[in-house]
Amino acid sequence: MNKNLVVKDNALINASYNLELVEQRLILLAVVEARRTNQEIKSDDFLTICAENYINEFGVHRNVAYQALKDACSHLFERRFTYQKLTPKGNKETITSRWVQSVSYVENEAIVRLKFSDDVAPLITLLEKNFTSYELEQVAGLTSKYAVRLYEIIIAWRTKGRTPMFDIDELRNRLGVINDEYPRMETLKRKVIDFAVKQVNDKTDIDITYEQHKNGRKIVGFTFVVTQKSKGKLTISKAKDKERDANTVDIFDSLTDKEREIVNEKNIYADNIGAGEEHRNNLIKQALEQHRQAELETKKKKEREKAEKQAKKAKEKIELDRAKDIFEKIKAEHRLINMYLARNIDPNHLQGLQQIRYNDGDFAGVFEMEQYKFEKLTDFRHLNLDFLQIKQ
Repeated sequence: MNKNLVVKDNALINASYNLELVEQRLILLAVVEARRTNQEIKSDDFLTICAENYINEFGVHRNVAYQALKDACSHLFERRFTYQKLTPKGNKETITSRWVQSVSYVENEAIVRLKFSDDVAPLITLLEKNFTSYELEQVAGLTSKYAVRLYEIIIAWRTKGRTPMFDIDELRNRLGVINDEYPRMETLKRKVIDFAVKQVNDKTDIDITYEQHKNGRKIVGFTFVVTQKSKGKLTISKAKDKERDANTVDIFDSLTDKEREIVNEKNIYADNIGAGEEHRNNLIKQALEQHRQAELETKKKKEREKAEKQAKKAKEKIELDRAKDIFEKIKAEHRLINMYLARNIDPNHLQGLQQIRYNDGDFAGVFEMEQYKFEKLTDFRHLNLDFLQIKQ
């Protein structure tokens, strides 16, 4: 069994909800954790998600993960989703429910503990039909909340190769685009659909294209066409992702991958608050400056640590060379050998050949067997060499 397989009832896949990226990731990790037990999860069962797991799965910085999970916990309880199911009489029932009935963040342990709601629990475990599954790693590289949702929606139709037509309102609801976000079609396509499609195509195991449906000149819906990437193409795609440094500057827009993500996030935020052009530019400028300053400080810290390590290594080499010179100096004079042995050797603790040499009066031979202490700084620094009138 793939331990990192995300399995959801299609009712949940087709649900309408608005979760931020970290909240979606937290739910996904909880779904995976629930499945690990290979038994039915009841609504009163606590699930534990470690920050370490979040860091490993999604490749984020430790401090970022801690704060993101704390923030997600503070909002997740209020998040709702809407889904449909058939009643025993065959009628369609629309249900609105919470994702969780309890969620908490344990400070010093960096873990999240949550209980799924009564409606969610049966939609994620022990499913035998009408479900969708995919590997968590397929969405781990997606940094847009819309890309994660689009992948889930599309992957449910991979065997058919295309989705039904989603009218605009339905698509917005499923992707989690709230009513007053991106009212203009051009903005919706650029900021949500096209951006999500590109991320899915670049970072997952499927390729997506879409067809626009129009009533006159007005776009009224979208149909998505999905193809599974061949193993060769997927391997190449992943290799390119690994080879490309996220800090490498793109020659076309002079921004790194990380910086482009920051710009996109700030554009989305600016759209949400209705920011003007000047305010939008200031938000982006400030975020980029903060990011670049943090990157610069990290770079300087690494360079400083490297320099300190090299300096320490050079200093230790000088000390070892000096220790070897001292050994040769003592070895050359019987008087110094006797003084060394008197200060550093307890005859009662000698063993083997060294004890035999000592008993035979071969003090030069005894000292020769002390050479290892002059080749390792931890031993050398414990020697009493005051008879040489030198500083160690």
